Amino acid sequence: MSEREEKRARNDRMRAEMDALLESFEQQRAQLGELQARLAATTVSVWSADNMVRIDSNVAGIPVDVHIDAGAFKRTTPDKLARSVLEAVHAAARQAGDATQQAMAPLEAEVGAMPDLSELIPGAPSIRDMVSSFSEPPPVTPPQATPELTDAEEDEYFRNRSYLDPGR
Repeated sequence: MSEREEKRARNDRMRAEMDALLESFEQQRAQLGELQARLAATTVSVWSADNMVRIDSNVAGIPVDVHIDAGAFKRTTPDKLARSVLEAVHAAARQAGDATQQAMAPLEAEVGAMPDLSELIPGAPSIRDMVSSFSEPPPVTPPQATPELTDAEEDEYFRNRSYLDPGR
């Protein structure tokens, strides 16, 4: 085989490898688009430990619906109810982050096993960067504890409140 034929054969092999990589990149990009659509339609629901508050959250951890049990206003104080809301919001954000990571795991494994397009072609988009930008869960800060009311303080609170007269 002549030197020219060898170069041509090498070129053909490289072209075939590049075509395979580009096809793989397009498949991964399509999978990422499908995953984005599926994640956009996903919500998680979490109840507070006292079952007074339910938070429905999207996968970014942003509440999309809040449900407060009708009896909550009779069974608790505003401070305790606020803590229940905060607890449920944080739990929903954690669960949303977990759901996102679970959904992204197969794609991340597939992407990690292949060379990235940007490593082969300068200026090409990096599928790894695209995938990692979707798989990072939002930061969740735990709620700060507020002092619990004693039974006497709670009784005093309800004794001095009127639900019909907001001025009291």
